[in-house]
Amino acid sequence: MTRKYIVTKKECEEEIKTRNRVCEGCGGKLTPIRTVDNSSNPTYWAGCKHCSCLRSGVKKMYFNIARILVETKTILPYSHMKQPLDIDTGYMEYYLDTQTAGLSAIIAQIHRMIRKEQRRM
Repeated sequence: MTRKYIVTKKECEEEIKTRNRVCEGCGGKLTPIRTVDNSSNPTYWAGCKHCSCLRSGVKKMYFNIARILVETKTILPYSHMKQPLDIDTGYMEYYLDTQTAGLSAIIAQIHRMIRKEQRRM
């Protein structure tokens, strides 16, 4: 029995293209990734192959701002994460991408709240 895809690869590609977003962790390109939903139905979701994560993505400017704030240690959304001492470790890349992903989402939420407040004025 062949199962019908909930979201086809083509639909996922179109959604990625329409939204014009980047990975909130590394800033890279989002691509359709074959997966299953909670009911085990086959589907495609946007994700980042570099980060090996399913991602909804953010505007490039949110990523850029978040990465600067993380690299300068201005805002670190995951204070429980141990910061690597050696910049050459694989953990450093994971640490930066994870912190940036968290902060990118926060910045996007703040921007949505600002726009909502501006419409009220």
